[in-house]
Amino acid sequence: MKQVALIGNQNSGKTTLFNALTGSNQKIGNWPGVTIEKKTGFVRGTDARLVDLPGIYSLSPYSTEEEISRRFLFEENPDAVINIVDATSFERSLYLTTQLRELDCPVIVVLNMSDILEKKGITFDVEALKKRIKAPVFLLSALKKTGVNDLIHFIMEEDFEPQPMMRIFSDDIEEAINDVQTTLEGPHRRFRAVKALEDDPLIKVPDRQTVEVWRKSLEDAHQIKIDHLIAKERYDAIVGVKNVVLHQRSVYDSFTDRLDKIFLNKYFAIPIFAAIMFLIYFLAVGVVGQATIDMVDAWIGSFGEWLQTSMVDWGVSAWLISLIVDGIIAGVGAVLTFV
Repeated sequence: MKQVALIGNQNSGKTTLFNALTGSNQKIGNWPGVTIEKKTGFVRGTDARLVDLPGIYSLSPYSTEEEISRRFLFEENPDAVINIVDATSFERSLYLTTQLRELDCPVIVVLNMSDILEKKGITFDVEALKKRIKAPVFLLSALKKTGVNDLIHFIMEEDFEPQPMMRIFSDDIEEAINDVQTTLEGPHRRFRAVKALEDDPLIKVPDRQTVEVWRKSLEDAHQIKIDHLIAKERYDAIVGVKNVVLHQRSVYDSFTDRLDKIFLNKYFAIPIFAAIMFLIYFLAVGVVGQATIDMVDAWIGSFGEWLQTSMVDWGVSAWLISLIVDGIIAGVGAVLTFV
């Protein structure tokens, strides 16, 4: 039985994709030791068990969700990882992808919300993205369930062989990573080597001296702390990928887009806002407001006079008439006038 992990940023459509892949075949509980929801299910038509990991932005141990996700990947060693990427926030989402590609687990990249990109005139060169990240890529909309069946078929048929390495860093950092790797044993050596250089507290290395020597050498050469340097080179690589795979074409502006250009103009926005607010106030308090106030006053006055005359005929005492007419009815009229 295959085991596949589903991982991605928060609000990337991960839950929607999980539901689309598993249908109603789901089991919900909590991760051991924490009150964070754990969802598992089987991919429709297959024996592949799908585990929905918490929404995260990186595999650094900064939050409980990140610790859970990393521990699962290390301890369970899933056959594959489906990395859902919000196509509308490509740069932010791809940071996690670069870290996942350092693991031994095969990665399947799913570009979600592709339908929104089409409306914006943005297209993805999927083949170019495959070559850059050296992993299979699927373009789909989890909400509309377009492209989901292709992903299910791939999970069903694929044997999930090891993938070639995605090159991200410059030569000196790659040399340091390779050297530190030789001192490590077990799975995910490249990922652990990178995190060791970043001084990740959860990564244990037998040869700490080699790590320290490389860290000092790189920080002296680049004049920047090693964790900042590695993050910077990740983002540089992501920008390089984006420039190759994303293409913007001119699209016809909708009526609301044209209104936005006027109302959100950096010079005219505040004057237009002030004019609209004045117009609303003038109509509400002046033209419309005065007409409604006069109508409410006339109705309340007529009703009060009729009720007072009726109560006199009924022999109601003067103090009770005053309480009802001058107090209750007049008070309600004042509130209605204000409203």
